[in-house]
This record gives sequence, C-alpha cells and structure tokens, in this order.
Amino acid sequence: MNDRKVREFERRERDILDSTLELLSGEHWETLSVDKIARHTGIGKGTVYKHFECKDDIYAHLLLDDCQLMLTRFQHFAADECLTGVQQMRGMLLYAFKFHRDNVVYQHMYMYFKQKSFRERISTNYLQRLDSCDEYFTEAFGKAVCKGIAEGEVNPDMPQEVMMAGMSATYEGAMVALQEGGSCKQQPLETTEQKDTYINHVVDYMIAALTRQSDRLAEEQGKR
Repeated sequence: MNDRKVREFERRERDILDSTLELLSGEHWETLSVDKIARHTGIGKGTVYKHFECKDDIYAHLLLDDCQLMLTRFQHFAADECLTGVQQMRGMLLYAFKFHRDNVVYQHMYMYFKQKSFRERISTNYLQRLDSCDEYFTEAFGKAVCKGIAEGEVNPDMPQEVMMAGMSATYEGAMVALQEGGSCKQQPLETTEQKDTYINHVVDYMIAALTRQSDRLAEEQGKR
C-alpha cells in the first residue's frame, strides 16, 4: 500500500470513528448498527469491515483513544516530583472522575467494556491493548502509592491486592452513580456542582482509606 493509499485508509478509519461518536451522542449502544454507521459516514457497509471486524471493535478503538489521553495525564502526575505521593494519587483520581463527568460517551464505553459479553465479542488485539492500558494505569498509580509509603503518608501494611480491589470497586461504583444521575433520591447527581461535590467526597474517601487519615479528613470536611 503506497503512502497516498495509507493516508486515505487512515482518513476513512477516522471518519468511521467520528461518525460513531456522533451517533452515540443520541442513540443507545445496542440499537446502533454497522449499517447505520456506514450510512452516516457515507460509505458502504463492507468498507467498515475493512477497518473493523465488528461494531464492538469500533467502540474498543474509541475507548483506547480516550484511555491514552487519560494515561498520559496519569503518567504526568506520577513523574511530577514537586507533588507528594498522596497529591499525585489525588490528582489522578480527580482527573479521572472529571474526565468521566465531562465525556459521557467515554463514561458509557468504560462501563460497557467492563461487561463480560463485550470483552468476549471484541477482537483479541483490542482486548490485549485495553488490558495493557489497564496495567499502565495500575503502574502509574502504583508509583504514586510507593512514593506515599516512602514519605510515611500511605499505609504500608495494606496488601496491594486489597488496595487495588478496594480502589477498583469504589471507582467503578462511583462511575455507575455518575452515569445514573445518583444512587438515591437523597443524593441526586444532575448538576455539575452536585457531581463535583460527589467526586470530591469519593476521592476524599479513597485517599483516607489508603492513608488512615480519617481524623484529618473529618477536620478538613468541617472547614468546608
């Protein structure tokens, strides 16, 4: 394939991805089809399959694009020597939650990827790349944790598997709450202000769990 054809192939692939994003802004995942994506892009259905094996591979590619943006930011926090380990962790968590808050389509893709059925449908290549991305996120956050331990702020006695299980469960549970607009009538998450307050509370809880700073957290909350 010569350079011109490569550029044309890449441009068409980007058009498919952009068209899918546009459609996802107003349509449910399950009702969207390759045929609709092709018609919206202005190409034949067969052309879509030259780029992606299935609809879910398109979603996986879009998810990877956003994951790379987030990962770059995580790695930036992990490399910032001016921040303490706890500050690095807080920065990563706040950034991740607010990224989800401001990118509803990504938020849905992230939760969709967690479903076993989706992971079974996407191509092996995409599954491996997404799993690798998860490992890089864990590595970046782990560096901040290690720095926090060395600085005497993070609890050194908590096993890593316990820490990651708790962080993952809390993070994904908060994502569901943000996606559903709140988990109960007493805690609606409809406005940006409500979501920001909720995000800060969740991050405070996650940091306190890692640092055993419940007394300091209660004091900070009393000052707000």
